[in-house]
Amino acid sequence: MKIDRLFSIVHILINKGHVTAKELADQFEVSSRTIYRDIDTLSMAGIPIYTDRGSGGGISILDNFVLNKTVISEEEKSSILLGLDVIKATNYGGNHIAMEKLRHLFQGKDGSFVEVDFSGFENETQSMVFEDIKDSLKKSRSLKLSYINTKSEKSVRVVNPLKLVFKKQRWYLIAYCNMRKEIRSFRISRVVETEKTDNLFTRKNYDIEGFQLKSHTINNLENIRLILHKGALLRVQEEFQMSMINEREDNSIIVEFEAEIDEWLCNYMMSYADYFIDVLPLTLKSKLKEKAEKIMKL
Repeated sequence: MKIDRLFSIVHILINKGHVTAKELADQFEVSSRTIYRDIDTLSMAGIPIYTDRGSGGGISILDNFVLNKTVISEEEKSSILLGLDVIKATNYGGNHIAMEKLRHLFQGKDGSFVEVDFSGFENETQSMVFEDIKDSLKKSRSLKLSYINTKSEKSVRVVNPLKLVFKKQRWYLIAYCNMRKEIRSFRISRVVETEKTDNLFTRKNYDIEGFQLKSHTINNLENIRLILHKGALLRVQEEFQMSMINEREDNSIIVEFEAEIDEWLCNYMMSYADYFIDVLPLTLKSKLKEKAEKIMKL
């Protein structure tokens, strides 16, 4: 039937990009004249098919036909563009030409509407760490990490990187830890240094489908209450959610949140020492005083 042949011609052009009338005629066992009539029918129906005469000529369909007219909706285009921006921000794969072609295909000359930056303002080494992790993920190579845990203990691990996860404003690496002999998560902001290795691993040997990324603060959470001088406001607004911050009329700030009172939290709290008015609970206040006393003895 003619309608079946028309659909088949479009399908062939989408997949091959360029064919001659003779190739189509031989495949469907019709004359080249019949093929050209079919092309005219498709063109009148709005299918963007064009022909080139002469040596090297043939029948083609516009490259963006399927994406623009048949498969990808406007909402899906937006999702793909967002994904492209994330890929571009992390330099994953490095194929900027392909990404720019896709961007042009979806939205013409419009510029990017979002920027994703995984690094902090103060820590440029995170960019190098991230690049090494990305390269090891892409090439399935083991990676040596210098890592600081929640107790401020530094260790060196050799891991097999399996997946990058962005959760609660932080990047995590899911990897098989050769020291612990199990799949673990590593917060990338705690990776001090990385070193590439030549050791290859087979990704399919590791099943991470059921692996759940959990915060170290799930257990033993306590209510933390900071009363600070208003001079800390700008920093507080950058580091805490607005719902956790309360500005008072006496030019002080109250910050309330939940956390585990561990070494990492105490070290972090000490960075606010110049702004302290009061700290609760008493256990946290006591630990901070101990640290301050040690500093006074220097």
